[in-house]
Amino acid sequence: MKPILSYGCSTFCCMDMPLSEALAFVRTKTDRIEIISEGLHDLFRYHEACASVDARYSVHAPLSDINLASTNDRIRTAGLAVIDDLCSICDAIRAETLVVHPGYFPWENMFGISYAALMHSLDDIAVLQKKHEVRIGIENMGSWECLHFRQPDLLPELERRDIGFVLDIGHARLNHALCMFAGKSRPCHIHLHDNGGTNDDHAACGSGTIDFARLLPLLPASASRIIECMDPRAYEKSVAYLLQAEAAICRGT
Repeated sequence: MKPILSYGCSTFCCMDMPLSEALAFVRTKTDRIEIISEGLHDLFRYHEACASVDARYSVHAPLSDINLASTNDRIRTAGLAVIDDLCSICDAIRAETLVVHPGYFPWENMFGISYAALMHSLDDIAVLQKKHEVRIGIENMGSWECLHFRQPDLLPELERRDIGFVLDIGHARLNHALCMFAGKSRPCHIHLHDNGGTNDDHAACGSGTIDFARLLPLLPASASRIIECMDPRAYEKSVAYLLQAEAAICRGT
């Protein structure tokens, strides 16, 4: 495999900073920045900050208040309206990818109704994808049982609608599905972080139990890659580890 030249960094590592400061901070590390549009980084309030920082952007849709699999259709469609408006902001800042969560079901016996609602939302997102320039990608989720898309079962639905797939490596590890996701999919965007297989630690790559040496050759070179860790110091640790792993793979060791 050829070494990856650029690993981006998510503002997840500095959510306590105003967006303008967070962008300046992350820009010292890399020219690829993913903005978590939440809290102090809410692009509906603070998108002007992007004009001051020259970078290649991706955006993560809000983590709260949106449930595209809601069994209440008014809530579901309200979330889609937020995604539509956020796509317009993404187009304005020339973001390449918009990461979206697939949603959740609050009660086990409502899974079927919630899944049907998610299918309706995917149909609507396919329409939004044609309306906007930004590539919309649905992210595989963590280990909470109420979450959709913990296993690769949703991949054919995304492919059929030409919706992007965002591979979150840490989430796939928690669901014991990392090799299945990596082997069956062509993600357009990848979130990299590590964990011990139990908690969603968003720790530095190489500090947990994920076998990156086995994983990296399975990932498409065309996919953009974002280090999504909680600790601001984890970016440098992750990149150093990943570059070392890539070099070892290239040498065949």
